[in-house]
Amino acid sequence: MKLGIFLGYGPRQLDPHQGISRLITFIVKGALKSPDTRIMIAGSGWIKDGINEILDDAGIPRSSVEIVTTRGEPLALKIYEGVRKLRLRPPTARRRRRLALRAISKATEVVSDWLGTANPVVFVAGLAAFSLLAIVAAIPAAILLVLLGVFYAARAAWRRFFRRYGHLINRTYRALFKVVMAVEPTERIRERELHRLVKLANRQKDINVWYVPSMFWPEVAKLRGKVVMGAPDIVFYEFPVQFGDESGRRALKRISGSLAAADHLICYSEHVKQKHLVQMNGVSPKRISVIRHGIVDMKAAEEYSRQDALDVLHAYIEKSRRKLPDYLHRFRFDDVDFLFYSSQIRPYKNVEALARVYEKLLRERYRPLKLILTGNIHSNKRLQDFIRSQGLERDILSLHSVPNSVLGALYKLAALSVTPTQFEGGFPFTFSEAYSVGTPSVMSRIPVVTEMIDDPALLDRMTFLPHDQEDMLRKIVWGLDNRDELLRLQGPLYEQLSERSWGTVASEYLDVIKAVASG
Repeated sequence: MKLGIFLGYGPRQLDPHQGISRLITFIVKGALKSPDTRIMIAGSGWIKDGINEILDDAGIPRSSVEIVTTRGEPLALKIYEGVRKLRLRPPTARRRRRLALRAISKATEVVSDWLGTANPVVFVAGLAAFSLLAIVAAIPAAILLVLLGVFYAARAAWRRFFRRYGHLINRTYRALFKVVMAVEPTERIRERELHRLVKLANRQKDINVWYVPSMFWPEVAKLRGKVVMGAPDIVFYEFPVQFGDESGRRALKRISGSLAAADHLICYSEHVKQKHLVQMNGVSPKRISVIRHGIVDMKAAEEYSRQDALDVLHAYIEKSRRKLPDYLHRFRFDDVDFLFYSSQIRPYKNVEALARVYEKLLRERYRPLKLILTGNIHSNKRLQDFIRSQGLERDILSLHSVPNSVLGALYKLAALSVTPTQFEGGFPFTFSEAYSVGTPSVMSRIPVVTEMIDDPALLDRMTFLPHDQEDMLRKIVWGLDNRDELLRLQGPLYEQLSERSWGTVASEYLDVIKAVASG
C-alpha cells in the first residue's frame, strides 16, 4: 500500500512543536515500520522547509519518505515574506544605539592613545589628521542638519493635515478594507495553490488512500483515491459568538465541504464525534472512528537534573536575546518559581482568565512566582492591555514556540502546570508532558477530561470550572501547597495514559486507513 499525506497548510503553519505535527510524524514512523507500506507527503512549495523540519525534529530520515511539492510562490507572498523578515530584524533603535556605542568606544581608545603619545611627530600628525577630519565632516554635517530640518517640518505639516482630515482617511481606509476582504484575496491565493497541489498529487498514480489531517481543505474532493480525514474538533460549535464573524462563517463553509469530501473521519473523543460530527453535521457514526491520543511525554528531559534544566533554559534565553525582552537578558531562574502553560494564544484557551487569576495569586495571596506562557502574548491585544495595565510585564513571560528541549526544561522547573482551556478535542497533552518530568498539573473540567478521569476524588482535586476564576485560584493554591500529594494522586492516571503509546495510535490509524483503502 502507498499512503499519501496531503498537507494544505499555509506559509509557516507547519510548526514542528505543535501537536498536529507530532501526530503526523508518529503516523509516518508507524507506517515506515510496515514493510508493505510506502509514504508520500504532498504539500505546497511554501511549506517544503516545514515538512523537512518536522521530519528532522522527529528523527525521520528524509530519504525514507517521498516528498512532492508545488514549484514557485505567488509574488504577493514573496513581498509579504520580505516585509515580515524586515520587521523581525532586531529593533532599529537598539541596533543603532549598540553600533554608536561601539564606534564611540573605539574612537575614545584612538584619541586616548594619541593624547598619551610621547612622540612629537605622532602628536603633530594626529593633530593634522583630526583637523582635516573636522573640515571634511563639516560639509556632510551641514547637509544632514538641512535634511533633518526638512524632515521635522514635513512631519509637523503631516500631523496638522492628519488632525484635520484623519477621520476622512480612516473612513476611506475602512471602506476600502471591506471591499478587499469581500474579494478574499488570501482565499483566492490559497484556493489556487491547493488546486495546483491536487493536480500534482493526482499525477501520482499509485496512491491507494490519502490521509488529510485537517478539515479546512475542501479542495481534496478532487483527489483520486479514498480520503481519510482528521477531524480534531469544530470549536465554532462550542463558542459560536467568538466565531460569528465573516471569517468564521467562511471557515465553517470550508469545513462542511471538507467533511463531504471525506470517505472516513478520525477524531480524538466521543464528545467531538457525537456533538460536532453526528449531531451538528449529520455524519453517519459508521463513517467516524474515535482514536484517542497516545501519551506525550518529555523523554528528552526525563533525566535532567534541576541544574541541567536551568542550563538549557539559560542557554536558550542567551541565544534568543534579540527576540526576547531586554530584562530577560542574563536573567537567572535558579531561585524563581513559576506557573507554566504550554499553549497557543486563542480566545478559548482561556489565557486571559489565567492571567487574572495569577494577578490575584501574586497581589492578594502574596505568592512570589511568575507565569510563563509558550503562546505569543503580542498576538492578543486584549491580553497585552491587561498585562500592561496591571504592571505585569516582568511577571507574565512569553517564551514563544520553544524547541522540545527547552519545553522539557520549563516543565521540569515549573512549580505547577496549569491548563485553563475552555475546550480541547482530546485529553490535554500538558498533563503527561508535565508529569513525566515530575511536575503536577491542574486543569479545566471539560468533556475530554471527564471522559478520562473516572475517580471523583482526583477529578475534584486536579480540575476546576474554566469559567470560575475563584475555583481556578483555589485549585492552583492547593496544588502549590500540596505539590507532592497531587503528584502522588495523579500517578495512576499517568500509568493509565502510559499504556497507550503512539506506536499503538499509529497502528490504529493505519488499520483504519488500510480498511478504507480496501473497502
